[in-house]
Amino acid sequence: MVQIDSGTLAILESVRWYPSAANMQPCRIVKDGNKYHFYEQHKEGYRNAYAWDVQKIDMGIALCHFMSVTDGNLIMENPNIVVNEDTEYIATVVIKE
Repeated sequence: MVQIDSGTLAILESVRWYPSAANMQPCRIVKDGNKYHFYEQHKEGYRNAYAWDVQKIDMGIALCHFMSVTDGNLIMENPNIVVNEDTEYIATVVIKE
């Protein structure tokens, strides 16, 4: 079992409760030291149901909630972590140590 410190848990809780279009919660986060990599997990059939990717709005909301409780910097630096084909890198937040 992975142990998560209380500070990290509080940060992740801010994202866990974000509102999501159609209650899909596509946000996936990978913590790497002081970097938090945000990924969108595309739901089968949901992406093609609209003319655009509605889940990108969810990702923006998740990032907004995350950054509202941290003093982080948003960067676009794909860490090239191997993920499923239905998962897309969105952004990284670097938190000051």
